[in-house]
Amino acid sequence: MQLLLFLSISLIVPSTYQAATSHGSVELDEYSFDKITGKFEASLIKFDVAFPYGDKHDAFVALAKDAKDVDELLVAEVGVKDYGEKDNEELAKKYGATKDNFPVVKLFVKGKTEPIAFDDIKGFTSDELRRFVRENTGLYLSLPGCVRELDKLATKFIKAKTDERKKLFAKTEEVLTNLREKDTVSGKIYKTIMEKVLEKGDDFVKSENDRVKKLLSGKISEEKKKELGMRLNILQSFQIFDKNGKQNKEDL
Repeated sequence: MQLLLFLSISLIVPSTYQAATSHGSVELDEYSFDKITGKFEASLIKFDVAFPYGDKHDAFVALAKDAKDVDELLVAEVGVKDYGEKDNEELAKKYGATKDNFPVVKLFVKGKTEPIAFDDIKGFTSDELRRFVRENTGLYLSLPGCVRELDKLATKFIKAKTDERKKLFAKTEEVLTNLREKDTVSGKIYKTIMEKVLEKGDDFVKSENDRVKKLLSGKISEEKKKELGMRLNILQSFQIFDKNGKQNKEDL
């Protein structure tokens, strides 16, 4: 189905298809926008100049590559020209994007009438884009420091009752013995969080999340910032999101 969809995109925008899909992002225009985005659970769209470049564009491209296996998510770009026939200018304006505020990133979620704007106050990075998508859709996008297999166990763990949690904790210990060396530090963080939840209850996730954020807002070394950022990412794996990407009442 995905192959047929992308073949249809190539027929719609043949002049740009090869360039766009080479980095995992699809190029859309006013004719293909609704047709293509409507087929996905969520669409992350960047409105930008026709030939974008720079750190923000590179961050978006990096996210597109990382999301290539997430079938429910479309990552796409709308290139806007302010000359000639001014291609896609009206489409961009419809969603509050103009040459004065490019690039503008919007997340379109199926079932929601209005797109969600990406606020780059914390930085326009691929990590923040991942976090933005994950928090607003519940779709899995790996964050730095996270291990996919342990993320799945973390999600099951936080949803489970106490007896089942103990079994999942034991399974986590088994997984840790087979981790690649580069993932061992992350693995210990997952284990520690589970131990603390078993000891102190669900409130630990929120209190630890708040504590780490407070530390990150202070003056710390780059090495410590990276370490705490990884911990914050892993903590997110212990949060439960509903189908609309919002934390449900059981979550912290």
